Amino acid sequence: MQTVLLTDDNEDIIELVQLILSKSGYKLVVAHGGKEALRICKETPPDLILMDLNMPDITGFAVTKALRSTGFKQPIIILTASESEGDRKRAFEMGCNAYILKTMEMADLEVSIDRFLQKEGGLD
Repeated sequence: MQTVLLTDDNEDIIELVQLILSKSGYKLVVAHGGKEALRICKETPPDLILMDLNMPDITGFAVTKALRSTGFKQPIIILTASESEGDRKRAFEMGCNAYILKTMEMADLEVSIDRFLQKEGGLD
C-alpha cells in the first residue's frame, strides 16, 4: 500500500483528504506542521507528499526546499488556498511537482495522486 503524507494544520482538510484516500486504497500519514513532516520523511519516507504552504512552524516552501536538498525524489504536491501566481512560481522553484488549490473539486486531488504514484513515480 502506497503512503501519502499530508502536511497541513487544518483539521477540515485533513478529514476531507482522509475520506478521499481511504476510498482510493492509500495509507495516509498526517503531519500538523513542517517540522513534523521533515521528521516523518527522515524516518519513513512516504511515496507522495501533499504540502500546505502556510503552517505555523515552517512554511511548505521551506519544507519542500529542505527535502529536495536532501535528495528526496518522491512527488510533492502543493495543496493550498493561495491563488497567488508568485506563490505558484516559488513553489515550483523549491521543487514541487504540482500545485493544486484547495478550492478545486476534491476529485481532482485523487486524479493527481494516482497520476504521480502510478504513472510518474517522482523526479527523474
